[in-house]
Amino acid sequence: MSRTLHLTNPMSLIQRIDALLPQTQCGKCGHPGCKPYAQGIAAGEPINRCPPGGRETIAALAELLQTAVIELDPLRGTAPAQIASIREAECIGCTKCIQACPVDAILGAAKQMHTVLIDECTGCDLCVAPCPVDCIDLIPLHAFTRDLIPLVGDLNLSPIQRQLRAGKRDQARLRFENRSVRLQRDLQRKHLARQARLAASALHDPAVSTVSSPPLTAIERIKAQKALAQNSALKQAKIAVAMTRAQVNKTRQAYDSPPTAEQFARLQTLQDELDAAEARLLRLQPSTPASTQDCRPR
Repeated sequence: MSRTLHLTNPMSLIQRIDALLPQTQCGKCGHPGCKPYAQGIAAGEPINRCPPGGRETIAALAELLQTAVIELDPLRGTAPAQIASIREAECIGCTKCIQACPVDAILGAAKQMHTVLIDECTGCDLCVAPCPVDCIDLIPLHAFTRDLIPLVGDLNLSPIQRQLRAGKRDQARLRFENRSVRLQRDLQRKHLARQARLAASALHDPAVSTVSSPPLTAIERIKAQKALAQNSALKQAKIAVAMTRAQVNKTRQAYDSPPTAEQFARLQTLQDELDAAEARLLRLQPSTPASTQDCRPR
């Protein structure tokens, strides 16, 4: 059942609820962001599904909605004050973390190293799981040498820190909303472009459609299929090398120095796997042009 309050403030109930949420946009509440959860609460959902907000947010929501304070839902997990950090030397530039970040706090491009904007990161941890090489760590805020204002609740903050936190939450909300608008706009553009292509194909519009190419011969189809398979195999080989190398480095860092006999054997096995992956990648790489080959007299 939806909740209705008589409010003198021009803000709507959903806006007032959203203003109390931490704006980590983590999704632990079961919604894809804080505002969707605010909409759910206004419609009657429980107020105890926000781990980043904690007891502080539950109490504030209970006061706003004139309802009882309840304990945080333990099934929602935990959300400490933290910041994501990418081990840049191990990043393969897949952009999966960029796509997952709800506030556009990760910079990078395809096949280029990525990095986190620590002042914008909300610590939602949504970027960790998609990373294929496991090169993203979650660092507690207290580990940083300079002060970073947390978004989460249940912390002993001074009045000035609370004011700074409110400003940072507003910034996170704005970045989330801007990203949502951009994604919706991109989706609409793709839909319109697809409709235009279908319309051009149906009407044979010479201004849009192109002259159809002659069908491929059997030999041309085989060559095209081989090229596609080679490109796919090369991509998979590069990913395999990056993932195996990351596993070797991570295991080496975790073991003793010097390693025990069992640890050394495990490291050797991983190194053999890395060598095999690199050898396969080398075989799949395009052959070196004749102009760059060794032309020394034999």
